[in-house]
Amino acid sequence: MSERKIKILICSSEVGAGKRGASLGPDAVRISAVMQFYNIFERLPMDEVKVRALNRYSPENKQAKYIKLIADTHQKICKKMAATLAAGYKTLIFTGDHSNAAGFISGFREAHIDKKIGVIWIDAHGDIHSPYTSPTGNMHGMPVAILLGIDNIENQTKRKMKDDVVKNWGRLKKTGKNKITPKLLPEDLVYIGIRDLEEQEWGLVNSLQIKNYKPEDIRKKTIKKVAEETVAHFKDYDAVYVSFDVDSLDPEISKGTGTPVEDGLSIQQAVHLLKTFTNMPNCKALEITEVNPLLDVHNKMATAVVKIMKESLEFVG
Repeated sequence: MSERKIKILICSSEVGAGKRGASLGPDAVRISAVMQFYNIFERLPMDEVKVRALNRYSPENKQAKYIKLIADTHQKICKKMAATLAAGYKTLIFTGDHSNAAGFISGFREAHIDKKIGVIWIDAHGDIHSPYTSPTGNMHGMPVAILLGIDNIENQTKRKMKDDVVKNWGRLKKTGKNKITPKLLPEDLVYIGIRDLEEQEWGLVNSLQIKNYKPEDIRKKTIKKVAEETVAHFKDYDAVYVSFDVDSLDPEISKGTGTPVEDGLSIQQAVHLLKTFTNMPNCKALEITEVNPLLDVHNKMATAVVKIMKESLEFVG
């Protein structure tokens, strides 16, 4: 990724999360960058998606909380992302909760309308629930299903969906002026670090044969081999989007995220992955998400994120 052609995009919305605080994540990272003399936010152009960021409004229903607000938010995110890429920039993205990824990747698809796009999803979770299967209704557990256009009704665990949920779920899947759905096919996705999925999610990952690396796979193969295989998987793709949820990291590093899970990546493993992937010629976007300083002590998670960026993103000192 060339420094001159990179723009930072920020969307602080946290309404897809189950806990308050992720909206403060992008600012926590910026503050930590200043403290570590890492001037990436001064050297790169920056833009922000102005949305309702805080998780303080009525969820309206428990099947898919804040779904109408999130559907509106994704349209704004998609438009901003598509315009930024059309202007010739690659993107470094900082978001509140992980539901925002579906909006950004919708814009990624809009900007590469006839191209082959892929997504590397580094996360403890599969985020492949739908309103029909989610045990919580929190939409940061649904972005991959949105992008794949999946309802998973055959494994429905909820009672009959409310009409408003069905309507806005359909809107989410068709985010963007071209209303493309699905945005991705299962073979266009690689999971790294997943380990905390419900039965309905594991069922989809397995039945759709989505390429994935669980912690035991990483230990067996080594992080270097996982990175090499992932690069090879996407070598013929026109554009690749990397989504890095900080809960992919082990909680020993920090519990400053909404859903920490044991057996995660070390800082050096994360550095190796992001360094390898951002050096791919076809890598056009890196997203960092789910930093929550309200659940942290002394801003440790943001400090870890900046350390990872300093060691992996070679386009800025």
